[in-house]
Amino acid sequence: MPARSIIVALLWMVAIGPAGPAARLPASVEDAIQQVTLDELRAHVSVLASDRLAGRGVGHAGNHEAENYIAAALTRTHVPPAVPGYLQSLEVYEPRLGPGARLVVRSGDETLAQLGVGPDFVPLPESSDSPAAGTIVFAGHGLSAPELGHDDYSGIDASRALVLVLDDVPETLGGSLSSDDKSEIGGIDRKVHDAQAHGAAGLLVIRSYPGSAEYLWPEHASVRSANYRLYGEMRAHPLAVAALSEKAAGAILHVLQQGKTVSGTLTPDVIARPITIDNVLGMIEGTGMSQDVVVIGAHMDHDGIDEAGRIYNGADDNASGTAAVLAVAAAFARAAARGSHPARTMVFALWNGEEKGSLGAEFYLQHPAPARTIVADINLDMVGREEEIPDPDNPRYRGFAKTTAAENRNVVHLLGYSYSTEFARMAEQANEPIRLTIKEDYDRDAQNLVRRSDNWPFLAHGIPAVFLTTGLHPDYHTPEDDTGRIDFPKLQRITELAARLAWMAADGDAPHFSAR
Repeated sequence: MPARSIIVALLWMVAIGPAGPAARLPASVEDAIQQVTLDELRAHVSVLASDRLAGRGVGHAGNHEAENYIAAALTRTHVPPAVPGYLQSLEVYEPRLGPGARLVVRSGDETLAQLGVGPDFVPLPESSDSPAAGTIVFAGHGLSAPELGHDDYSGIDASRALVLVLDDVPETLGGSLSSDDKSEIGGIDRKVHDAQAHGAAGLLVIRSYPGSAEYLWPEHASVRSANYRLYGEMRAHPLAVAALSEKAAGAILHVLQQGKTVSGTLTPDVIARPITIDNVLGMIEGTGMSQDVVVIGAHMDHDGIDEAGRIYNGADDNASGTAAVLAVAAAFARAAARGSHPARTMVFALWNGEEKGSLGAEFYLQHPAPARTIVADINLDMVGREEEIPDPDNPRYRGFAKTTAAENRNVVHLLGYSYSTEFARMAEQANEPIRLTIKEDYDRDAQNLVRRSDNWPFLAHGIPAVFLTTGLHPDYHTPEDDTGRIDFPKLQRITELAARLAWMAADGDAPHFSAR
């Protein structure tokens, strides 16, 4: 090597600091990653965020067209499928309320309540479509939380019962919880989970205002506002769920306090008609540790069309992440063609239904394809812009500090760092030649961003997962999130970071999960 080249190389090594062995990728892999182009990324985003795909909303033809486009892109770049035809089908449903919902409560020959939908009673969308009948038992706030030293189900036989519970969390816990933890622990999903875990047939939640049927059950929801759930999960774990006013619950609680037996029949009359959507899954087979899987994923769906007919194209959210994953998959297919395979199998997952509650990612974890051990997940969601918080007093940015796009030209946020410090350090190593500014600052933010994308189902299952994002901006979840506003050079660098991190996780030491 000429003397000048040696000096330049030494200066570069000093600038970036020492790199661990895991940061050194095979030359063929580095070369394949460097072949990712701006045109490639721009082409993917332009199609996915076009008006023709109408925002890729679940239940809309544009969503299926996006699935087919992604499958064709994987085929064209010679990425093998993880399932036949790349499409992993899952059934989801949009719950609707029928006309026959009612609640009847009796104690002996006395009728304590006979209610149809109205100000005192309304089924909740979390309900299954199965009616439930049984003894009514009162279980405080319906919270079983041994990690907090609290269990409302202690000493209560809730098996096959209708469980009557209070809304929110008990005062003894409220003061020790953050507002977000309080909302999560006292929320309806947690109450449903704990009731199911104790074998309940139904759940009645006492609320000061149960909620109007018009709000909870809109008759003609738009693609954007439609609420979807996993059909198989509802079938496997049926639970009738409704809200009850304090007035209606008072008579029931009064009789229960007298030690009398109270029984009830809850007919939610939920109509659940399943539709099929698909995750799109490609893979590169590993060598040596192929039974272990590293997932690199992004959600391909967005908000679709609202009541006014406006299209939410979702260029940043999340055509940007989808384009990055497609480019990484193509790069590793090029490397594989030259004989470079990672030790672990890589799955490239384009998730569906994220905007409706990470439905596709949750389904995949219940039905991994291929059926192997998932050891790590890398999630890309909104990786094509600069974080911009113009008004911290706006509820959209609650808890965030004011910042400008100019201040964040080089910034990417890494979430999940507190669940696996090893994975976070691996990301820093992967970033050494790229020199993005990685910020580890949102695992405990006021809006719980770490729980708001497809990384969270993996973390909830104890699997190390990191989430790369360039952060919130004024166009987030608005019709203005268009292709022309994407910073493609930055997206290219984040794609390179994700690719290097994926290879390191698949070919080096697997990161370990550590509870938050």
